[in-house]
Amino acid sequence: MDLITCGGLTALELVALQFNNGLARLSSFKTFFAVVLLQYTLLRLYRIILYPTFISPLRNLPGPKDHNLVLGQEVKKFKAESPSSIQLQWMRKWPEAPFIRYLSLAGKEVLLVNSLAAHRAVLQTNVYDFVKPPFFARLVGEIAGVGLLFAEGDMHRRERRLLAGPFSVPSMRKLLPVFRRKAKDLSKTFEHLLGVESHATIETIEAFSKSTMDTIGVTVLGIELDTLSSMYPRSFQELYGQLLHQGALGQLISVVNAFVPIRNIVPLKANYDFIKASADLRQMLRDIIQKRAADLADGTFGREKGESRDLLTYMLEEAELRRQETGKEVWSVDDILGHMIGSKHQLTTSLLGHETTATTLTWSLYVLATDHAVQDQLRSEIKSLLETDPEPDYDAISGLPYLHNFVREVLRVYSPDLLIEGVPIPKGTQIDLNIALAHQHPAVWGPDAASFNPARWDALSGAAATPFAFAAFLQGPRTCPGRSFALAQVKAVLVELVPRWRFLGIAEGGGKGARLRRAGEECVGRGVRLANPSLTNRPAGGLFVRFERLA
Repeated sequence: MDLITCGGLTALELVALQFNNGLARLSSFKTFFAVVLLQYTLLRLYRIILYPTFISPLRNLPGPKDHNLVLGQEVKKFKAESPSSIQLQWMRKWPEAPFIRYLSLAGKEVLLVNSLAAHRAVLQTNVYDFVKPPFFARLVGEIAGVGLLFAEGDMHRRERRLLAGPFSVPSMRKLLPVFRRKAKDLSKTFEHLLGVESHATIETIEAFSKSTMDTIGVTVLGIELDTLSSMYPRSFQELYGQLLHQGALGQLISVVNAFVPIRNIVPLKANYDFIKASADLRQMLRDIIQKRAADLADGTFGREKGESRDLLTYMLEEAELRRQETGKEVWSVDDILGHMIGSKHQLTTSLLGHETTATTLTWSLYVLATDHAVQDQLRSEIKSLLETDPEPDYDAISGLPYLHNFVREVLRVYSPDLLIEGVPIPKGTQIDLNIALAHQHPAVWGPDAASFNPARWDALSGAAATPFAFAAFLQGPRTCPGRSFALAQVKAVLVELVPRWRFLGIAEGGGKGARLRRAGEECVGRGVRLANPSLTNRPAGGLFVRFERLA
């Protein structure tokens, strides 16, 4: 855009000079491009140095000043030990500031939300004044798709209303048997690993990712994903994993593509593999949608009485019902593809949710394996329920207070997603919401904000008692519609696993001879490192938990 602006200004200037002075030779291509380059250089110097340093109304806000002239703070963020560690350092240095200002690429000013009042303003009071920036749409949209995540204004309101049904509490009551069945399948994985040994080790990220993906397959697409293996050269899980967990070169291409759209022109194998996996997965999902639509149309698709509709079936049936009532298409085919598939090189937001659920379960086992007192208390509560109700329903599981506190504390301390107040914010300013800042702010949660303590939820007061203190699913109109879905799935897995298995500690790797990490080595930041960069707050290289069967 800057080049176009400079080109237009140069053309006007040269025309004016030629008209006034008769200097026709100034309109030569050589002169034209020289003037464009000069003006572009001056404009970039203004944007990178002069404006953010001397002119911007945000220049006096608190924030780091040790930025790189061209790359800003991005190199430090990239090299940090976790996706949020640099931001947490800034929060502790300026705890009272509603916003922390830092510079990103090419002098781009960014405001990091640092108070609950500012969170409320961004997520509720002025929610539709803030839209997703183009670079974020390219970076996350390549994985998450274009549905509700990137909808704005009236479209966002409409999508929220239409998606409320399949994620409502009554729907969760019907889906709980699916969650419990998949949790029992996961417990069989533990059985298989243990065999006749006294103890074994499981890599939790891979195990939970497969389990939650299988659950999403049934609840979102209405199919068992394993049934697709015989129909396509590569499985659904393999294709999805290739998109979400790229190698270093693939990650670099995705990051660059977020700022400069290069996806379709980079002649490297890592890029070709990404594009091919995206196209194959897109075709697989398109086949599923087209077959479901045909089965619904001719009446060959059926489900058991009382069974909850999967998301795809719900969208297709609701679209047809609204069309019959109003004569208009509420969801076009492209709308459904946006939610279930995404646009080119993109994956559905609904399917991406499995990764955050798997990450939450991974950190749940990390806590249980490193804090046996918490593990014993959680097991005692769950066993008491199972003794009176061996097959508890949604309401019985939701009524377990310590389990509820435990899950909320996991989401607070180990937030899975890295997704005003008197400050005049110029139009176009980038606003960063980092969930970890709200969840670990001492002014909100007290001096032990970084500590894991489920009991804190029994006596919330002050700022911690406000809705915006807990932002794992965001708040206000941007609240994740799958909140009840995610919580029910996590709780169902824990109810199945905790009474049957004792989690002994964090191992250095898989295999019988792997040593347990002790004397602080099991702590996050020491023996357990976080992946960075990463769209989710996941351990780097996996998390190996040693377990044994309970007598």
